[in-house]
Amino acid sequence: MLFTDPVFLFLLLPVACVLFYGVTPRLGPTVGLALLLVVSLLFYWTWGTYYLVLLVLSFTVNFGAACIILVTPDKQATLRRAALYLGQLYNFGTLVWFKYHPLLFLLRAAQRDFSLIDAAIPIGISFYTFQQAMFLVDAYHRETSVVLYIGNLRTIGGKLRGYLRHAFFVSFFPHLVIGPIVYLREFQPQVDGGSFGRLRRVNLEVGAALIILGLFKKMVIADHLAPIANDVFAAAGSMGAEGQVAAPVAWLGVLAYCAQLYFDFSGYSDLALGSARMLGIRFPMNFYSPLKAVGIVDFYRRWHITLTRVIGRFVYTPLSLQGTRVAVRSRWPKLPASVVSLWLPLLVNFEMIALWHGARLNFVVFGAAHGVWYVAETAIRAGGTFKAWCKRTSASTRSVLGRALFLMLMPLTFALFRSATIPDFWRLLKCMFSSNIALPHFKDAAEVLGALAVIWLLPNSMQLLARHRAAISTYVNKDYTPRALRFRWRPDWYWTALMTAMLTICLYYIARQPPFLYLAF
Repeated sequence: MLFTDPVFLFLLLPVACVLFYGVTPRLGPTVGLALLLVVSLLFYWTWGTYYLVLLVLSFTVNFGAACIILVTPDKQATLRRAALYLGQLYNFGTLVWFKYHPLLFLLRAAQRDFSLIDAAIPIGISFYTFQQAMFLVDAYHRETSVVLYIGNLRTIGGKLRGYLRHAFFVSFFPHLVIGPIVYLREFQPQVDGGSFGRLRRVNLEVGAALIILGLFKKMVIADHLAPIANDVFAAAGSMGAEGQVAAPVAWLGVLAYCAQLYFDFSGYSDLALGSARMLGIRFPMNFYSPLKAVGIVDFYRRWHITLTRVIGRFVYTPLSLQGTRVAVRSRWPKLPASVVSLWLPLLVNFEMIALWHGARLNFVVFGAAHGVWYVAETAIRAGGTFKAWCKRTSASTRSVLGRALFLMLMPLTFALFRSATIPDFWRLLKCMFSSNIALPHFKDAAEVLGALAVIWLLPNSMQLLARHRAAISTYVNKDYTPRALRFRWRPDWYWTALMTAMLTICLYYIARQPPFLYLAF
């Protein structure tokens, strides 16, 4: 079931809200959590019983490991570490198997018959695996949020209550399929707060606004850009495409894909945040105008923010700390010390981000390109020449130049990401820089340029709903929206009419159900 499915929008979500707000104040938060857990499992069950069994097995194994970690005294460190390592072995072992066993499927397909289910990746496994991996680490360090949320595990009743709460944390349907990945310290205070389960009109208003914005981005903008991008990538990927696809058409297709991916993922993020807010839960911000970034460092503070911080926690930070210790002990000069403590960990970090998307060569090259770009930008910004240049130039000048360089390079890397193979990408590049300058269709050009204008000129959802704290802030990002266009949403008649018009347009296209792009990952 997708967030754009009429069954979700007009049945499951409204029924969940009515039951939750009707039951929780009378029977208590535990019953409310149990109700939402049942709804979440029903939501996930629509993807298949097999996937549901894997999800239940996952949060059961992780809760068992967490019980051992939390109940065992600190002096029995070996047992606590063993439980942590075995839990993480299960988490990442299953993730690696299900994400990369399709390679075995492809290699062995010629030897025997396979069905598509043999190569299918369980929906949401990347996201709920990372969420539980963080949970186990926090449990090992006895973070206050984990101890308070799980509660007393010394009794059978305490264990059952803790299991219910952990299952709900992992399976809560708004973030189960494509995130965002939530820290328990962001989740626990809301669930244990006095207002949990109490109906507040502002939550319904803000949640509904986010859902309508998300639907419009996905169904009206992203899905209309998809054919433009698909046609260009398909044509450019064929043999002899260098003479068939004109340079302006190729560039338009690449920009269409950039905008499609932007609105598809931004739309999903709004739908996830809006669905949770309808039930009184605020999620961390996961998307904040990444194509307004002034460099790749700024980009990764705005794009898939919760995934970036998780991989940084598990990959970059441990490698960087270990590299720093080696450099300090060995008393290495500045350059090799930077290589070991900063640059190599960054390159590995970006390769992990790339491989998270899948085991394809173009993803590997994409990760390497972003890693080298990130390292180069970090090194340049730390250098004396750049700092001296900053003293001679204004912030606005640096911002314009940084964004211009970023917008020249990022579409090329997105084209690499979208291409089926490396040879397809090279053929597309030849088309983009060919001498064939036939103009694209006016309608296609108008749609792409209109979408880019929305991206670069209008406020994003978080800015639009800033007065109502639509999400938990993850980074402090600068607002590059033109001052004259920095308008804010209010629950008044003007915005109600506008939102109603947007929803009406979305309903016209609701019969189409193309999947969200990130479902593939």
